[in-house]
Amino acid sequence: MAAIALPHPIGFILQALSLGLPLGPSICLWNGPLNGDSFSEGDGMHITEGIITGTSAIAYTGTGIALVSLGTRRMKKFVRETPSNKPLLGMGAALIFFLSLIPIPAFTGTCSHPCGTPLIGILLGPLIGTALAGASLLMQAAFFAHGGFGTWGANVVALGLCGCLFGWGAFRFARRLGLPIWAAGCAGGLIGDLAVYAASGMILGSTLTMAPNPQYGLGGYLTAIYTAYLPTQLPIAIGEMVITGLALHFAFRQRPEVLTQLGVIGLARSEMAKGIKIVLLAGVLGVSGVFWPHPPAHADTSQPGGFPGMDEAVNERLSEAAGRPAREPYIDTESMGDLWNLLLLGAGGACGFILGRYWEILWGNRDVRAGPAPDCLPEGHEK
Repeated sequence: MAAIALPHPIGFILQALSLGLPLGPSICLWNGPLNGDSFSEGDGMHITEGIITGTSAIAYTGTGIALVSLGTRRMKKFVRETPSNKPLLGMGAALIFFLSLIPIPAFTGTCSHPCGTPLIGILLGPLIGTALAGASLLMQAAFFAHGGFGTWGANVVALGLCGCLFGWGAFRFARRLGLPIWAAGCAGGLIGDLAVYAASGMILGSTLTMAPNPQYGLGGYLTAIYTAYLPTQLPIAIGEMVITGLALHFAFRQRPEVLTQLGVIGLARSEMAKGIKIVLLAGVLGVSGVFWPHPPAHADTSQPGGFPGMDEAVNERLSEAAGRPAREPYIDTESMGDLWNLLLLGAGGACGFILGRYWEILWGNRDVRAGPAPDCLPEGHEK
């Protein structure tokens, strides 16, 4: 059976549903015969090399560099004020790098990634989390053919800034409502994860409306992209929600004094209100982009050629149709077989060593010399 090409985003959805195609960031749209070889794995978090070019690439790269620079300055202050917590920076980088690299199968038969940035944003702050995400994305582009150098800035904005900022803001808002730390952590993990993919879809959609041959307007692209992302990413977002809540809950149980030093608990209401205002402003700006005037869509009613590889999914398929095809990574270790496996195993071992070496800072038994647990917590928040 052949796929039906329709020049409207609803056609994209109907095509997938009518053919039993698993919707998700890793689906491969195919216009030839459908068989087991028509599908391949991928992810929607990393925008692939070549999709963002020209002035947009320069603007996103400049934004990424500025964010990482601000985060680096905040890291220096963090180390100066709490030198005993310096290993947390290595733990944060290892967690983001590993979680955003390893694909996790979803029930749709596709794969995607958790993010890690909501938890790190809550613990270390959005700017530090963004800087750690920027370093992780640079290594992934250089050694693992994930993302790209030209799209690095856009990926920093999505994975780093949006994941950290919205996870951190949701946590702060939930705490102000009086929720216990585990529930606030769950809210931060869920919203932060979804914010990453919402931002990736927004960046991709707005980029394709300015491509040589846009198929839809911005609203149409967002409809197609988010409908494809949601079934695969939502279960993973729920998993990240649970893990984030549990991580903060046990850190609170074992080392509440560390969470106090980090500012995770015991915050003044003025600080919490400031954080909530920042997140609300970012949300308003993001939503307003959907309704920003954009070039009229030029529907392409011709039958597009098959895309058997797609970085293995929606992003590259839509980009090719819009005349902005992805290019091969500058350093394509993924095509080198055993070398890529060796790098992946080495990276996993290094991340595991860092996390295993310093895990007790947050989740080990509390040092009795530190004195009693802080009394700045509202009653009932230890549940």
